[in-house]
Amino acid sequence: MRTASSVKKPLAFRVRPVTLDHLRRRAEEVGESQTALAERYVEEGLRMDEHPLIYFRGGAMGRRASLLGTRLDVAAVVDVFHMNEKSLEKTAEYLELPVEQVEACLRYYADYSHEIDGWISRSRAVAEREENLWRKQKNLLG
Repeated sequence: MRTASSVKKPLAFRVRPVTLDHLRRRAEEVGESQTALAERYVEEGLRMDEHPLIYFRGGAMGRRASLLGTRLDVAAVVDVFHMNEKSLEKTAEYLELPVEQVEACLRYYADYSHEIDGWISRSRAVAEREENLWRKQKNLLG
């Protein structure tokens, strides 16, 4: 069921021809429609403006929010935060990060907790599945 916030509304604006060509080429390269790619760029750009230490990167499980200057996903930082009694200092020490970078991830999490919690849940499910497959293979090999 679509909620009011998920119903898409039209937006029209003009861009330079070189930008449109670039969008068309990139959309073809990644196998997305121009509209979907433009929407993703707008949404991610707005989020990066609001959260300057966060950027987005793709991977096997899709695009995700990550901490600028690191290869750490926001979800990983949040997960470590929860495992460390919600202590900024312990999380920062464990990850060898300044406290300010952990805080940046938590600020993003405050705005997009549903998205990050879903990412953590999916990551755990994949890790569990992979571990089970590894154990089965190990048992077969004796």
